[in-house]
Amino acid sequence: MDFERDGITRRSAMYYGASSLALVCSFDFDKRARAARGKTSAALRSAASGPFEPFQRDVPIPAVARPVRSSKKLEEYVMDMQPGMAEILPGYETPILGYNGSFPGPTVRARRGREVQILQRNRTNRSLNVHLHGGVTMPQYDGHPHDAIPAGEERLYKYPNVAHSSTLWYHDHAHGETAQTLFAGLAAFYLLDDPDDNHLDLPQGDFDVPLMITDRSFNKDGSFRYRLDLDRGFRGDTILVNGAVAPRMKVERRLYRLRFLNASNARAYNLVLGNDRDMIQIGSDGGLLPAPVKRKIIPMEPAERVDVIVDFRQFGVGSKVILHNQGGEPSTSAVMRFDVVRGTAEEARIPKLMREDDELPEPNAERSWPLTFQGLAGGASVWQIGGGGFSEMRIDCRPRQGSTELWTWRNLSNRTHPMHIHGYHFKIVSMNGKTPHPADQGWKDTVAVYPNETVVVMPYFDYFPGRYVFHCHAAEHGDMSMMGQMEVVA
Repeated sequence: MDFERDGITRRSAMYYGASSLALVCSFDFDKRARAARGKTSAALRSAASGPFEPFQRDVPIPAVARPVRSSKKLEEYVMDMQPGMAEILPGYETPILGYNGSFPGPTVRARRGREVQILQRNRTNRSLNVHLHGGVTMPQYDGHPHDAIPAGEERLYKYPNVAHSSTLWYHDHAHGETAQTLFAGLAAFYLLDDPDDNHLDLPQGDFDVPLMITDRSFNKDGSFRYRLDLDRGFRGDTILVNGAVAPRMKVERRLYRLRFLNASNARAYNLVLGNDRDMIQIGSDGGLLPAPVKRKIIPMEPAERVDVIVDFRQFGVGSKVILHNQGGEPSTSAVMRFDVVRGTAEEARIPKLMREDDELPEPNAERSWPLTFQGLAGGASVWQIGGGGFSEMRIDCRPRQGSTELWTWRNLSNRTHPMHIHGYHFKIVSMNGKTPHPADQGWKDTVAVYPNETVVVMPYFDYFPGRYVFHCHAAEHGDMSMMGQMEVVA
């Protein structure tokens, strides 16, 4: 994004008050797709609704990345972070930033116990890095906001894959830039499988489908339109799934595993299947739940992942089943549609039990983190954790490796904050004084802290010592200083 040509520098934008942050940015990667000011996709819709009509396109499935070398203990990849063009609206080309120039980027399929190494080459004119969200990695490979890859250079990231099976994703995490680069398209799945889970007979292959949900707005030429909003975070007027506007998906009358990822900057979703049919949640951020949980509404804040099984045998051939975003605006209600086309023999099942509860050490420390919005002298406004904004020079806490702690998030603001911890997972102890929903009792790395509410979590600092960050994953909030830094000591 080019802030300077809009008459404002990025540095000055950081210090404007929330009421002044209505900055329009565009992606000037190609002269054929220069942004047209003053036209959003909502305005386009009123003139020509065709490109935005739901269920007109089959859902794209992101390509699976292919290793350049592979062995029993190691897979090696090479990826280019670079500009590209995506066909999101029929008849238009949308400039994006993507891994290998695609949006979403290629899916990495990893296996527990086999290391993955990815050489990331920065083919852009800006500094970037890569954060494996939910990954358990050594700190030098975690994507610390100040550990950037300069334009034109490259860096090797090593992922040991020591954790249990889970739905992860990777995205840029350069300091103060995540909202822009995530919006531009730098996001992709990383699916970690565990051979020990094979006995569960969960749906596999074509019946195990990653679905990245995002929201966008568009200029009249089809380019993305981003408006910086420090208060609420960016909210688009169009829902995309795997980079397509509210697509359709042909399904057979059998069990499907759907891996939902909320990769939006700030929008939350409440997913409801047509006629309030049940979905069976089997996993969350940190992998499989102890047991399946039947749900009619699945809430998802930014960066959260939810794995569900949908039994399409309950629908007849020819049925068209819509997945809704309950409470969305008229243009952000329809998420996608499932078209039941035929019946085939079932090979998967819904297990009764999936994962044993882990035995954890008793917490040896308690920490309280108030979440606030501060209007500072000179008109500046920032989001803060514990009374301060992010500083690379400050360590906010030093947990001991191998220990657990109790962290209390107290939201003293009127906006929701999905709080994310790098490098480690946590169990939710309570949400506003209440026991968490059974679907939130597995391992998590991101949790919603709603306005004027309190959430207590118990992080387990189990693997690697070193410096990591924790922050709000409403991307504009994290960029605008709602981030802390910890150093886990051996």
